[in-house]
Amino acid sequence: MNFAKGTPRATRLPPLTRLGLLAALAAALVSALAPAFADGAAQAGSSTNVTLTVYSGQHESLGEALAAAFEAETGIKVAVRSGKDANLANQLLEEGARSQADVFITEEPGQLAALDEKGLLAPVDPATLAQVDQRLNPDSGDWVAYAARSRVIFYNPSLISEDELPKSILDLTDPAWKGKFAYAPSGAFVSTVTYLITSIGKERTRAWLEGIKANGVNLQKNGAVRDAVEAGQIAFGLSNHYYWYLLAEKQGGPDKLASKVHFMGDGDAGALLLSSGAAVLKTSTHQAEAQRFLAWLTDPQGGQQIIATTTPQYPLAPGVESTMGLKPLSELSPPDVDQGSLGGVDEARDLIIATGII
Repeated sequence: MNFAKGTPRATRLPPLTRLGLLAALAAALVSALAPAFADGAAQAGSSTNVTLTVYSGQHESLGEALAAAFEAETGIKVAVRSGKDANLANQLLEEGARSQADVFITEEPGQLAALDEKGLLAPVDPATLAQVDQRLNPDSGDWVAYAARSRVIFYNPSLISEDELPKSILDLTDPAWKGKFAYAPSGAFVSTVTYLITSIGKERTRAWLEGIKANGVNLQKNGAVRDAVEAGQIAFGLSNHYYWYLLAEKQGGPDKLASKVHFMGDGDAGALLLSSGAAVLKTSTHQAEAQRFLAWLTDPQGGQQIIATTTPQYPLAPGVESTMGLKPLSELSPPDVDQGSLGGVDEARDLIIATGII
């Protein structure tokens, strides 16, 4: 796989922030926080004479912004290799002990959970794990959550009112919903299927997928789902919250959009909250520096500020709030799930394929 900076990505977001803004934000954080991180370097015993290789499944602009800010604040150089979560995880498996990767950061929890099950990840410093919302960390403690996305419904009020929306995504197998909703069978959809397999069983999940295929409109990509709902081409769609907030920012605010976002509740699978995670590879030859990157990434005054101000993903350090107008994390009602239990992504993808969705 080509990890060049310009590698095309099937789910790449439209640019949320310009490179100049990212650089300015990073520079501002560096100026304010450099003394504290300099002290941290001495305490951690890490060296600035190394280059960390970070495999990043995150949106490229965010991955590059995080790397640039960390490097500027600590003096530790970072080389980012961008790609999709699944491709990078497979690359790590193929490389094995020969891998030059020090850190793996993802959009979804599934690939990290799968690598963790294979024993490839080093335990995360407990102090790092303690810096973020504990609901989003895996029980194993071998990787740490640094951001999150919520599954939601986008809807067009001219076609359907909020109180008419399904109370559960499991209800979408009812023929009454035929042709009224759209979905994209990638990314977080796969994580949702993984969660359903673990919570309601494989056969019930298969039946749900068959119902989704029969009743829904497969638009392949989350951005296409959002845009179809916004244009009034379909009443509602299943997606991730940040696609809607991205469009709202681009258009000048939520009040500029025809569509709205609905956060499901009561622990429904449609309200699934998914971690973006970070891990240190056991094979890394820069363990101290890699652990320091994770500590910085989850620090309220470090990487969490980049996430809060440059992307509509949720920062996870208590007290750090997004500046993108998101519904507060504390007001969401996701199902209670160990993010580390979502490693069955291959099984989920195989089931999606078997039902003819992809």
